[in-house]
Amino acid sequence: MFGLGSSHYKGDLGSSYASGQILLTLGLKLNNQKRFNSNLILNISSLRGNELDYLFEGSTTVPATPNESFRTNYFSLHYEAQLNLIQRDRFKLYLAQGIGIIRYVPKDDDSNDLASQSNTRALGEDYRNISIMLPTQLGFIYTLNNDYGIGIQTGFLNTLTDYLDNISTWGNREGNDNVWTTKVQLTIPIRL
Repeated sequence: MFGLGSSHYKGDLGSSYASGQILLTLGLKLNNQKRFNSNLILNISSLRGNELDYLFEGSTTVPATPNESFRTNYFSLHYEAQLNLIQRDRFKLYLAQGIGIIRYVPKDDDSNDLASQSNTRALGEDYRNISIMLPTQLGFIYTLNNDYGIGIQTGFLNTLTDYLDNISTWGNREGNDNVWTTKVQLTIPIRL
């Protein structure tokens, strides 16, 4: 399975899923003819956001200098179970729920790693750049006579981190950062 689409970020430096970035996907679909399928998916993309009128509660003892913009390159790998809600000879509408990991590297406007700039976060606030994610997807696929398929898929990565943008405690939004993806995908049959 090959996919091309876009990734959209929502978090402390962007309150809506705006500024889409190119998303590339590579996957392996298993049990294609069953009611339940499973997929192994690799995503590669980037995210970006800025909030130039960003307000935060800074520390009175340590100068607060959070980043107001960021760019994060990421890749994710996940396994998902797919339930075919509607399954016809050539058409499938499905819902998929997965579990996986996302690795991300937030950078500032000068392409410097923000994770190593401790003055951009609250005192003692450190994080790892790998997190668990629970992607939820909805999609459809149409299979051609030669068993190739074309489809569209959309959904949320549901990251379990608030650091895609490097900001958490000083953030102006409660909860984890999230990523919405949408893509067109081509399914190529493998004959064994």
